[in-house]
Amino acid sequence: MNAAHFVRRRGIRASVAYAASVVSAAAALFAVSCTTVDKPLIIGDDLPAPPSFTSVPEGGADAEAGLIAYCPSSQCPPGWTTCPDSRFPCDTNVLADSRNCGACGMACPPRTGYEQFTCSEGTCKLECDVAFGSKDCDGLIDNGCESGLLDPTNCGACGVVCAQGERCTWQDADLKEVGCGCPPGKVACPSCKDLSDDDGNCGACNHRCDPTGGPDAPQYTNVYYGCGSGQCGAPKCAHPFIECDGDLGNGCETSSFTEDDCGDCGKKCGAGQRCAVDLQGQPMCMCDPGWTFCQTGEMHGLPQGYCANVGADSSNCGACGNRCEVFGGIGKQMPLCDFGKCAVRCLDGAADCNGSQSDGCEIDTKSDPRNCGGCGITCDLMMGQACVAGRCVVEPCDRVDAGEVTR
Repeated sequence: MNAAHFVRRRGIRASVAYAASVVSAAAALFAVSCTTVDKPLIIGDDLPAPPSFTSVPEGGADAEAGLIAYCPSSQCPPGWTTCPDSRFPCDTNVLADSRNCGACGMACPPRTGYEQFTCSEGTCKLECDVAFGSKDCDGLIDNGCESGLLDPTNCGACGVVCAQGERCTWQDADLKEVGCGCPPGKVACPSCKDLSDDDGNCGACNHRCDPTGGPDAPQYTNVYYGCGSGQCGAPKCAHPFIECDGDLGNGCETSSFTEDDCGDCGKKCGAGQRCAVDLQGQPMCMCDPGWTFCQTGEMHGLPQGYCANVGADSSNCGACGNRCEVFGGIGKQMPLCDFGKCAVRCLDGAADCNGSQSDGCEIDTKSDPRNCGGCGITCDLMMGQACVAGRCVVEPCDRVDAGEVTR
């Protein structure tokens, strides 16, 4: 089929004024519009044609002749190419693919425990793993993320230098924040601790209180001796008991693991809730309306477990512990709980076109010319038209004047 026949059959026409506006958008890679129906393959308003493919006829926007036609293209747009291991033409973005960064086969270094490399604009770039607190403070790729989490010369961030004698340490017992020294009232042991009531660091680091209080200390039911005001010997309730009547003589007389005193004195659970133990071992009223209690065990006579929305939780879909699984297709799909039934949700760029859960989201809609952007959306296979980022590629091909096609 020659180009003239193709243009007449498809009716591909665009005005000179539109072509001029297309040229001004020089940053785009390719055009849209591939279809199985008899529809013009004319560039869309959202994605202009590649500058290298575009020419503007002389005569300006008011010229009646010189309309531009756009035809299917097998050429890869800038930044895209076909590599030896490609499944489809032009399916590799060398500007962003870490396996082919800048060119086919140019792989970025593998991930380590503290850093990883990503491909950006065709260059492998270093990224530090924030979960480990690693930092690249000297800007040298050769030594990677050289600054550790508790680096006193880069404490919490590059360039934050601790004063002489100060340590870069955790600011709280939860180990969530790092800083130089400790806030007022706390001491580094090695994380920042309040020595006024810490049974293991009472008045000084590593000074642990004797829970018996010594041979002369009076003994009370469910009571031990701990740290108070920086001194050992303060009576405290042993878990899970609490002191509710104000009388130390009968010790800590109340269990916090009951329906009448759920976690605190006199705390009763509301309608629809129950007193249970969470996964951290704390008694509390569980669960909110619409949620289901999933029991994992028992502690001090109370059930222990967690609350789950069995209608939407893929780990507890329809019932506690019923986990939705995805077999194969890693990176293309994820499990989904839809009103209590397991399903599969296709990730961006993938689709389930055969309706079979056995192979999941089997189609790559970003590169497959038979399913370009969605199931059944076919590019021109006879012309070898490529599918790039879910769009069938076109390029300006013939100049149309008074119904005739010219080169």
